[in-house]
Amino acid sequence: MISFTQNATGILGSQSDISALAQKEHARLLVYSDSHRNISIVRKIFLRYGKFCDAAAFCGDGIYDLLAILQEAQQDSSLAECIPPVIAFARGNGDPKEATPLIVPEKQILCINGTNILIVHGHHESVNFGLQDLALKAQYSDCKVALYGHTHVAKEVSEGGYKIINPGSVSQPRCGQEPHFAILTVEKKFTDAAFIEIQRPSTSDPDFKVKQHP
Repeated sequence: MISFTQNATGILGSQSDISALAQKEHARLLVYSDSHRNISIVRKIFLRYGKFCDAAAFCGDGIYDLLAILQEAQQDSSLAECIPPVIAFARGNGDPKEATPLIVPEKQILCINGTNILIVHGHHESVNFGLQDLALKAQYSDCKVALYGHTHVAKEVSEGGYKIINPGSVSQPRCGQEPHFAILTVEKKFTDAAFIEIQRPSTSDPDFKVKQHP
């Protein structure tokens, strides 16, 4: 069984786990977004990949799905084993502003191996019209990597020297894509993203296909 605490910035995890992640020389970060009440696919993703990751990042629009999974893990030891020890998240435009069991910030900064990673949903940064505002926010936040959602389109670009990644939507993809999420490998000198396409997502046993670029 698991027990999470939430620190002052909103990150879930013990202070010792958060501190260890900040210094970890090789780490994997599970990144997903825009689940929109599809708890089933979020559960399948954690069961398949969660135990191999050091942390998870959720980019908004589906905070209650994450809460549901964490509550299930309190009673399900198999699921609990697949929940990474550190979880960061940001509030999406479709997530409630009123109080929830968690503090849900507009943005979070997660540090992995000395690399600061900015996590937002993207609606405040007008990502539907370009990524310049998000790149500026990453610069002002001293982050070399920015993660966002909102567009439901998996994408990776470099903007102004900053790596900006949208994992896609695990539930309601757009622009002809299949549902996607991503796993980031973070090392001292680079951050690499592997995008994972979910095929047959509504079945009990979906296929996960790794792609370097969507």
